[in-house]
Amino acid sequence: MKSYSDQDMRMLSGLYKADYITPERRGYGVVTFHEGAVRGGDSIVAYNGTYSLSGQEVTMELEAFRHSHKADLAPIFGKDHVRISLRGNLLADGRVLAQAASLDAPHLPMKVVLTKLRD
Repeated sequence: MKSYSDQDMRMLSGLYKADYITPERRGYGVVTFHEGAVRGGDSIVAYNGTYSLSGQEVTMELEAFRHSHKADLAPIFGKDHVRISLRGNLLADGRVLAQAASLDAPHLPMKVVLTKLRD
């Protein structure tokens, strides 16, 4: 497991709103970053995984799984359980801009914007 510096953790640690888009869907949720763990969710999917920060580069490995079934809502990748890899950059204003992909839905690239709400 990567060793994280206190400075790295303070830079990214906190609560973020998540905006994500694929060619087929758009979604919104929240995520928290704390000591290498990233967790969050939206109205039908929960996210759980790890992150690392090297300089301004952020990488995440997430598991996303459906927790609620609503007929009018679908998971962003169209599946109830996926693994997602994200790679992006921490900007000076505290936002994270990232690209994501899932081995479980390789035909759907995803763009992600994370905006910090609270430390």
